[in-house]
Amino acid sequence: MSDSLSPLTQVWTPLTIGTMTVKHRIMVTGHTQLYGKDEIISDRHIAYYQERARGGAALLVLEQQAVHPAGMNYHAGCIAWERRVIPQYEKLAAAVHQFGCKQFVQLFACGTQGKGTMYIDHWRPLWAASRVPSVIYNETPMVMEQEQIDEILKGFGESAVNAQLAGIDGVEVHAAHSQLLGEFLSPVFNKRTDRYGGSVRNRCQFVIEIGEAIRKRVGSEFTLGLRLSFDEFLGTAGITPEQAEEQLEIFAATGLFNFFNISGGGYHTLHVAVAPMGSVPEGFMVPFGKRAKDVVGERARVFIVGRIIDVRMAEQILVDGAADMVAMTRAHMADPFIVNKSREGREDEITRCVGANVCIGRLIDNVEVTCVMNPVMGRERQWGEGSLKRVAQGGAKKIAVIGGGPAGLKCAAVAAKRGHKVTLYEQTSELGGHLNLLKRLPTRAGWQAAIDNLARPLEKAGVEVRLQTVATTDLIVDEQPDIVICATGASYDRTGYSPYRIDRETIPGVAQSYVLDIADAVQKAHADVTSLGKRVLILDETDGYLPLGLAEMLANGGGHVEVITPHLFVGEDTLKTLEMPHLFPRLKAAGVTLSAQQFIEAITDHQVEIHDIWGGERRTVTVDTVILAMMRSPNDALFHDLRSSFKAIHRIGDAVAPRKLEAVIYEGEKMGREV
Repeated sequence: MSDSLSPLTQVWTPLTIGTMTVKHRIMVTGHTQLYGKDEIISDRHIAYYQERARGGAALLVLEQQAVHPAGMNYHAGCIAWERRVIPQYEKLAAAVHQFGCKQFVQLFACGTQGKGTMYIDHWRPLWAASRVPSVIYNETPMVMEQEQIDEILKGFGESAVNAQLAGIDGVEVHAAHSQLLGEFLSPVFNKRTDRYGGSVRNRCQFVIEIGEAIRKRVGSEFTLGLRLSFDEFLGTAGITPEQAEEQLEIFAATGLFNFFNISGGGYHTLHVAVAPMGSVPEGFMVPFGKRAKDVVGERARVFIVGRIIDVRMAEQILVDGAADMVAMTRAHMADPFIVNKSREGREDEITRCVGANVCIGRLIDNVEVTCVMNPVMGRERQWGEGSLKRVAQGGAKKIAVIGGGPAGLKCAAVAAKRGHKVTLYEQTSELGGHLNLLKRLPTRAGWQAAIDNLARPLEKAGVEVRLQTVATTDLIVDEQPDIVICATGASYDRTGYSPYRIDRETIPGVAQSYVLDIADAVQKAHADVTSLGKRVLILDETDGYLPLGLAEMLANGGGHVEVITPHLFVGEDTLKTLEMPHLFPRLKAAGVTLSAQQFIEAITDHQVEIHDIWGGERRTVTVDTVILAMMRSPNDALFHDLRSSFKAIHRIGDAVAPRKLEAVIYEGEKMGREV
């Protein structure tokens, strides 16, 4: 292997953690995929982790594994306390060890962060440190007594033994992020007056007893560590860095733990812990690592996380003495080969995490997790490294891909990489499709990185790109491609049709010249933020970022903006991607009005009549511009025109049906592999 990043000497240095040595300093922390089957990790899990081991990671931590029935909080979540988990753990260990990678298992119990009726076969109250419900799940828990504490202690011990018997290299006890042990450590959740509550030392007692229970079962040679929140970002109400330093000293002094994996936040502040695009500086938790190192010294190793996106940043963290091991978790979701590519001087081939947070959004939706930038994530068994088959000699086809949006870009690159001769037609002057709208909004410049991820592979794959070329029927017929792929996207509907008003096909007055769709409005505002006037009303049925980002842009430019929606609240999708807690305070500060459960009755001469969907009084507002962010319709006319001329013609992406970004990129990948 050619170490073109050889000046980055620290990051490639082996590290001993307890009695175990990892080959370098880049790792992947535990993160939930929801791939479990019958409460055990699945072959999908194993393929996922193996791909990251193959890609060069030195250490992987398996997603949280529950140690007790009272500790489970996701459908498709996994357990660790029963012996039946061992065969799959053995397969996991063998799969990653063949690439010189080490594998830990993260053990946890959910505390209040779940529902006692999640699993129909074992309904039970949630177990927690005190009677303080989760801010998310809002279910009053049972306060744990010694009997329940002893059951959890036993579960951690049994689970650690199972990992050890399976050949797993170590276990991490999850004591962060408002899970059960994090709740015992936090003054927000721990109101106890017994030996497990009160002082910082007492709040650490349960975690210490868990460490002792594990050591009693696995011995002193097995690697054991803690994941901790160094700051809950709740001010003095929660764990502060000063309290975390005190906790670290207490834990380090026990000699039980070989490492401390330093993170931050909890369920009140997930939007900081899993920070979305444009919300926090890169490496924002690194100072916590430095403070932790100062406390722990050489008694244990310190791992650090927090929007660390490339190996050069990791090197600087190590040089500065801010950590012993650097986690790049979402970076590995986007590109499992980020380590090997960096080490081999192929940094320009890395697919970068852009912080879109589709991953955490799917987790919140309780569906299998994948990455918007990497459709292979979760599909490694079918699409993993080595699965992309080149066409047979003489079998290359001439392919016309029409449309340079996300689906077309992905399809063109994959098909060309397989050996096809691909020409991509884009009618505008820039690639990226609707991502070009998003990148023009405040704090959204990171979407350019997404466009780069999709466009950069085209040149290496040999795709001919024709910008500012309108692909007419005559043009494509004249080109005589063997295969035509229409990735022509979708356009926002201007009629005002809505499933909330099935009694009508349009909004009365929608044809007025000052009524725009969201795409036209963003383009106009980007060119001149004052062009839409002072008084702007946005009707949003998308639940996405685009209308809210436009509202912020207009308000920052001096406009008076109101966003209305018929939905229960404005911007539901931005809550799932954890953007809402960053965006909404800015909207409020800018004077944007957010009005849910409301809809437009009619538009007349710069007057808009608005009604509450549940009844009540109607109101009228005066506007300069009305903006509709509603349904989208496929741009499929060209596809239908060309069908009579080509037998091999396909549609992909929004040209089939407008969907979320991850779905259309997936479809581009799939078509590129199959065509």
